[in-house]
Amino acid sequence: MGGTHGRAGAGSASDLATLVERRLEALRVHAGPAREGTVEAVHQARVASRRLREVVPVLGRGLDDIKLKPLRRALRDMTRALGPVRELDVALGMVEALPLETPDAQRLRTAWQRHLDGQRREPVRALRTSLTADRRRTLVRDLERFAAARAASDDQTWRDALARRLADRAGTLREHIVRTGIRYQPGPLHEVRIAAKQLRYALEITAEAGLARLVVPLRTLKQAQDALGHLHDLDVLLTRLQAVPGAAPGEVLQHAAAAAIAELERESQALHGRYLRSRQALLRVIDMTLAVLVPRVRPPAHPRHRKAHHAR
Repeated sequence: MGGTHGRAGAGSASDLATLVERRLEALRVHAGPAREGTVEAVHQARVASRRLREVVPVLGRGLDDIKLKPLRRALRDMTRALGPVRELDVALGMVEALPLETPDAQRLRTAWQRHLDGQRREPVRALRTSLTADRRRTLVRDLERFAAARAASDDQTWRDALARRLADRAGTLREHIVRTGIRYQPGPLHEVRIAAKQLRYALEITAEAGLARLVVPLRTLKQAQDALGHLHDLDVLLTRLQAVPGAAPGEVLQHAAAAAIAELERESQALHGRYLRSRQALLRVIDMTLAVLVPRVRPPAHPRHRKAHHAR
């Protein structure tokens, strides 16, 4: 499956500490600018928070001195605060990219952008309330403590947690792919996208811990996630634009709006076709995860356990 070989010394304390610190650094760099509503910072801080939310419950296994629930809650709250701003940023970017070249179409673009900008103000205010300097410092400090504890521990129970997560994520993705089938349904397709992203994050942990090389599986998941993500963004944008009251006054602008929406719908259909072509590759990644990775990731049985079993 495009490279699933492990290496000697895989899962070392230094591997795990680096894995956490890389995600922490991304959060540290982007959280401050994200609070001010900087578009790229909002995106990067949200990605970092999501990746840390996948890492903490797995690598937190066996760290008795770390309180995981408050840490997980703080990361969840950050992701939720960033989400509405990111969604509107994506919508604004897509409106900017629309091929609206005539003067009337440009007026339509300006009307839509004005509407979306107005919708963005309240989520940005909420984000500033949520990502205060004190909260950011507390979260970074707790994550630094978490990384240090992981680096100092030789407990291997995190591997069992990772194996279970890989199995759960792979099973969930298969369930959503099978349930959705080949139908074009934005809601179920969004569930496929979420499941693909969650499995990808679990595979990233596996690869960065040195347990396997997963270049091709990760690329497969990323490509499907990108297609489904853009499909979801288009669906959200279409819903927003069709609900804009009075954004296209007059018959000329209404024709321009109808043409733009038709173009977005055609793009949605093309993205759905791209996803359908990736389904078999996704199912192969799932099969590889369950058949190869899950057994490999599980920690070897303790010698004393083997002796006890043999004695019986």
